[in-house]
Amino acid sequence: MSPITLRSTFAHTAELKYRLRASEALLGVSHTTLRGYADQSGIRVRRANEFNDKAVPTRVFEPETIFSLAQWRRAQGYLKSPAPSGPVVIAVNVVKGGTGKTTTAVESAVHLQLMGLRTLCIDLDVQSNLTQSMGYESDLDAEEAENHGINHDALITATFADVVTPFVAAAHRGNSSRAPIEPLPDLIKKPFGEDGPHVICADTFLSDIEMPIANSKGARELVFRELFAEAAKGKNPALDLSAYDVIVLDCPPNMSMTSTCAIAAADIVVAPVKMDAFARKGLVRLIGEIKSLKKTYPVVNPQLLILPTHYSPNITRISRMQAELGKYASMLSQQVISASEDFPKSLDHYLPLTLQRPTSKGASEYKLFAEILRGKIFETAAARDHQV
Repeated sequence: MSPITLRSTFAHTAELKYRLRASEALLGVSHTTLRGYADQSGIRVRRANEFNDKAVPTRVFEPETIFSLAQWRRAQGYLKSPAPSGPVVIAVNVVKGGTGKTTTAVESAVHLQLMGLRTLCIDLDVQSNLTQSMGYESDLDAEEAENHGINHDALITATFADVVTPFVAAAHRGNSSRAPIEPLPDLIKKPFGEDGPHVICADTFLSDIEMPIANSKGARELVFRELFAEAAKGKNPALDLSAYDVIVLDCPPNMSMTSTCAIAAADIVVAPVKMDAFARKGLVRLIGEIKSLKKTYPVVNPQLLILPTHYSPNITRISRMQAELGKYASMLSQQVISASEDFPKSLDHYLPLTLQRPTSKGASEYKLFAEILRGKIFETAAARDHQV
């Protein structure tokens, strides 16, 4: 009897296999181009009869293969890469739950990675929805792991709090005492392989992040900003961000020190706004928070991008909301995300919708939004490079 192979994620990622149409949708290329990439790249693409000996031996693409092809395209110069000025930080934030905040963070990160941008997601919400969407179960412990057929890699043993707490403590001691910050080998998860989006997960202990920030000396709102600046230069043993193009922060749906620090660290704030009056109030509060931070710290100047979600042209209240959002026309995404039951269902499988159903309407809409986001990422990186 062959030994049982334990999974490295709670999600059954091995079940994700794509034929040509789905693979073409993920990479945004034609049938002919995809076949050419598969032949030229040297990346092994498995055949259907390797999984079922009765199947026709056609190519079957897996998530790791797709993401590896995306990075290969970048290495070949087929995809543009941003100026090497450090990662662009995107905070997905609005003071309201149920607006599609985590979905936006997850789906955007997947599409940006497919576009060749090396992306790291950081879950800043103790509810851990991003963690779940990327294939992990936050409350699973070692005793339960084998019963679920998973190995140690699927367990969450470190969160962003384990980076922030020693960073703040070291800052209190002065720059000469940063040595106690230790590497955290299990911090960054790679659910779809080295070439896929990477993740820093959350669990209930993430709430420990609030106290050290609140008690920190100096400009406590800038803790994340200062940490990212150090990590982008590869100077933080616990977190090396020097290899990433984009950092996506999934913020909690309430105002807290975590949320404030994320906004202050961001180059771009994406605000998913559900098309109802309550979400508009959350947007107004977010805009007020950004203005307050900019007034106190002129270095903080994120670009706000408002993304209408749960959109349906047949609902009267949405027409009213469209008129309201017209006040923010210069900040408004031209792409909307339609109302759909696909997104909550995808969470049940611990996988992004884009990887479950690449040709779905939701995946297609988030791809178009990610293209808008990519443009703003390149603008930000170019502006930084010009300043240097």
